[in-house]
Amino acid sequence: MSTDATTPDTIVLIHGFWVTPRSWEQWIARYESRGYSVLAPAYPGFEVEVEALNADATPIEELTVPAILEHLESVVGELERPPILMGHSAGGVFTQLLMDRGYGAAGVAINSAPTEGVKPVPLSQIKSTFPVLKNPANRHKAVGFTFEQWQYAFTNTFTEEEARRLYERYHIPASRSRSRRSTRIPRRSRR
Repeated sequence: MSTDATTPDTIVLIHGFWVTPRSWEQWIARYESRGYSVLAPAYPGFEVEVEALNADATPIEELTVPAILEHLESVVGELERPPILMGHSAGGVFTQLLMDRGYGAAGVAINSAPTEGVKPVPLSQIKSTFPVLKNPANRHKAVGFTFEQWQYAFTNTFTEEEARRLYERYHIPASRSRSRRSTRIPRRSRR
């Protein structure tokens, strides 16, 4: 890693829906071993363990996209210099929005959820989120995946044994209203 004062020395990892910062644990170790400071901020209310969120999904049900962005902006805004932002799925959308607002030196969106204006949604994405979106009675509820749905959406290249282990370690429900809510957030600039 460079010691140049303009080179980012921090990586901020932004998780998506159905998981928590725990999902980045291997990535954190990898980047820290290479000399980076690594942050994996939880969404507001997600500061507890996966098991606690599975037992009481209230923080998931009450969370909004603007609250997530405001929290991420406050975390990144406190850093001395702009970091590398890296997000997966919904975290990829938040990475793009933070970059657009001037919060990062570089951004990486891994298998990003689509942002506003992206019309074609792949059939596989519709199939993977359909269990949460299909039932209107779930509008303000947190809904989890079954193991089979998780395996389709997240771990389809893993053995069943490994996929089950990952499901038990990382899976949490996601809010139907948050999953459907647009990322149509007013543009703001950091500076």
